[in-house]
Amino acid sequence: MSHRSRLRSRLRSRSRSRSRTARLVKLGGALLALALLLGLPYWLPLLVPAMQQNPFLLYKWLNVLVAANVLAILGMSWDLLGGYAGQISFGHSLFLGLGAYTTAILSVLYGWNPWLIIALGGLVAAVGGLLVAAPALRLHGPYLSLMTLVAALAFDRLMRWLKPEVGIPGAEGAILCVPHCVLTLDAVLKYYYSLGLMLLTALLLWALTRSRVGLALEAVRDDEAAAQAAGLNAAKYKTLAFGVSSFFAGIAGAFYVYHIGSAAPADVLNLQRSVEAIAVAVLGGMGTIFGAIGGALFFKVFEELLRPAGTLRFALLFSLALLILLLVRSGALGRLWAGLRPRPSPPREGAEAPPTVASASETEEAEVEVKAKPS
Repeated sequence: MSHRSRLRSRLRSRSRSRSRTARLVKLGGALLALALLLGLPYWLPLLVPAMQQNPFLLYKWLNVLVAANVLAILGMSWDLLGGYAGQISFGHSLFLGLGAYTTAILSVLYGWNPWLIIALGGLVAAVGGLLVAAPALRLHGPYLSLMTLVAALAFDRLMRWLKPEVGIPGAEGAILCVPHCVLTLDAVLKYYYSLGLMLLTALLLWALTRSRVGLALEAVRDDEAAAQAAGLNAAKYKTLAFGVSSFFAGIAGAFYVYHIGSAAPADVLNLQRSVEAIAVAVLGGMGTIFGAIGGALFFKVFEELLRPAGTLRFALLFSLALLILLLVRSGALGRLWAGLRPRPSPPREGAEAPPTVASASETEEAEVEVKAKPS
C-alpha cells in the first residue's frame, strides 16, 4: 500500500470517528435538554427558593413556559417555510389567528373534546395557508412576503369589522370563551400538555425535513431553476410547505386560546406575532427546526425579566436579539449544529466524483452546443 493510500485510509477513519462523536454529542445534548424540560416544574423551585414560599411565583413562571412552548411551535412552523423552503412569510399571525378563532368558536358552540378542536383549528389554518399559497406562489422575493403580510392585515381588519357574537363578545372582534375553552386549571399539567405538543411538533417537522420532501425543499430553496431542471415540481413542494407550516401555526393558535381563554385581533392577529415567529427561528438557527425551541425560551424568559421596564421591554428585547444576531449570524443552535457537523470523508483513490445537478444555464449551453454540431 502506497503512502497516499494509507493517508486516505487514515483520513476516512478519522472522519467516521468524528461523525460518530458528533452524533453522540447531539443525542446526549437532546436527552439532557429533554430531562431538564421534563423536570422543570420540580427543579425550578429548588433553584429559586422564593417559589417555595410564594406558589403564585411558580404559577406565573409555568405560564411563561407554556407561552414559550406555544411560541416554539409557531417558530418551528415558520422555520419549515422560511428556513427549508425559502419562502419568507411576514403574515404567520394569519394562520395563528385562524387556529385561534376556530378554537374559540367551536369550543363555545359545540363544546367538543379540546384536542379534537385543536386539530380542527390546525386544519382550518392549513386550508387558509393553501388559499394564500395559490396566488403567492406566482410571486418571488419581497412580493411573496408582502402578499402574506397583506393577507394577515386583511384578516385582522375583517375580524374587527365582523365582531362575531359568540361566547362573550369583547372589544374589536375579541371572543372570550371561558369557561368553554379551559383545558385544565392545573398549571403543572398545562405545562406538560404544551410541552408534549411542542415536542410532538418538533419530531414530526424534523422527520419531514429528513425525508425526501425535506431534501426537495432544500433543493428548491437553493436553486429553484436547477431543481426544476432535475425534474422536481417546485410549485408542489412549496404548496406543501405552506400547508404544513400553516397547520402547525394553527395548532399553536388553538392551544394558545386554551391557555389564555380568549381570541382577540389585538393578540393573535397582531403582526408582532409574525415578527416573534421569525425572531425565534432566526435566533435558534434557520433550517434547524429545534433551534426555535431555544429561541422561544430565550424570548419569553427575557420578556418576563424585562417586565419592570414596561412598554420599553420590547425595544430592549429586540435590541438584545439583534445584538445576538450580529455576533452569531447563523443563530445560536445553528452555529453549534455547524460545529458538530462531520466533515465529508475524502473520496477513495480512483473513485469518480459524485454527479451534480447542472444549473439551467449550463443545460441551455449544452443544448446549444449539441445543435451547433454538424450532423
